[in-house]
Amino acid sequence: MKKQISLLLAALLLLTLLVGCGGSGSAKPAATGYAYDTDASTAPEAPMEQDSKFNITAVVADDALRDAKMIYRANIDLQTTDYETSEAAISNLVRSFGGYFESRSLSNRSSGYRYSDCTVRVPAESFESFCNQVGEMCHVVYMSSSAENITEAYYDTDSRLKTAQIKLERLQNLLANADNMADIITIESAISETEYEIESLSGTLRRYDALVGYATIYMTLSETYKLSENSAAPLTFGQRVSRALSDGLRDAGVFFEELIIGLAGMWVFVLVAAVLVVLLIRAVRKRVLRKKKKDEPSSPENPNHDQPQK
Repeated sequence: MKKQISLLLAALLLLTLLVGCGGSGSAKPAATGYAYDTDASTAPEAPMEQDSKFNITAVVADDALRDAKMIYRANIDLQTTDYETSEAAISNLVRSFGGYFESRSLSNRSSGYRYSDCTVRVPAESFESFCNQVGEMCHVVYMSSSAENITEAYYDTDSRLKTAQIKLERLQNLLANADNMADIITIESAISETEYEIESLSGTLRRYDALVGYATIYMTLSETYKLSENSAAPLTFGQRVSRALSDGLRDAGVFFEELIIGLAGMWVFVLVAAVLVVLLIRAVRKRVLRKKKKDEPSSPENPNHDQPQK
């Protein structure tokens, strides 16, 4: 019986290898016009187009890409002079597209202006429209996008999962018919390893599904009193000089504002330093006066005392 169990295990291992090789070869083919490695991390990104107005356009709508597993991502840096209105508009836009905030943070800078950083998830089919509408609501400083095709990696993982599930079922049948303790221990160990592999592959597929189903947008929103300028055409010498002077005055104003705010925050230290300086000046002045008095010749009390009498 032990020899029969060993033969069955060897046959099961051979069948697993054959099914695994067949599953890898039957994975869904990648989109036409792109070459992919078997490693998902080295799969090239499909090209995205972006114009001078920061509008994001969709990947070329080839029929070959319609069934592909695509992961869409974007990075958007925004500015606004009305922070509360812009933040509320972005929140409403996310909800209107059926998306959600995966993470969100808000900070107040020393200048008094607010800054927020968030990660937004929206349905993949709304990726292009969402990014373009955000760009119309606020002033865009920077915007970039990418599309990653994970078709081959996705279906390879799915094939390996099905193979592991078949292997688990057959191992469980072997365990039910085993009557030798050594064989039972060996089969249970193989079952444990197979269950761990199934759990890992299932988690990978769930992660792929989440990334494919919902696009990821990383956004920052900065409050400012003046929006940065994006010039499409090169500036003349006079325009550059004028802008440099204007920026210099603005930066000088910001510097003195920050200086005053900093001194206001350190008023206790400034007061103590001023008192110490006053005391030091007084001590030095007293010492100088004493030295002068010490160096002056003393006047005689009776000027005729030393004169001889006639």
